[in-house]
Amino acid sequence: FCSCRGKTARVINYEEFKKALEELAPKRFKDKSKEEAYEAICQLVAGKEPINVGVTKAKTVGAVERLTDTSKYTGSHKERFDESGKGKGKSGRENIVDTSGYVSAYKNAGTYDAKVKK
Repeated sequence: FCSCRGKTARVINYEEFKKALEELAPKRFKDKSKEEAYEAICQLVAGKEPINVGVTKAKTVGAVERLTDTSKYTGSHKERFDESGKGKGKSGRENIVDTSGYVSAYKNAGTYDAKVKK
């Protein structure tokens, strides 16, 4: 498809795809004429969509399995994940300081306005 698309293009449009099929058809069907080969290759691709052939699968063997199993993390590292094993993000990596003005572990924070009537 490189000969049918522009030098900087990453995708091809339908017209470029048809041009590529015209170039590939005689190579695929050597015993047929150009027109017959083009019709045959059009029948091969009719009603189909692109597929990913040879896509690399994620491996879960050896060290990768150990490193991705969050139940085996200990110490401060286990604080980075919730019960389901999903990462907590920034709150799991850093100690976020409460700057609300209340003493830590104060249970009635934010209730002063309800107690004092104006």
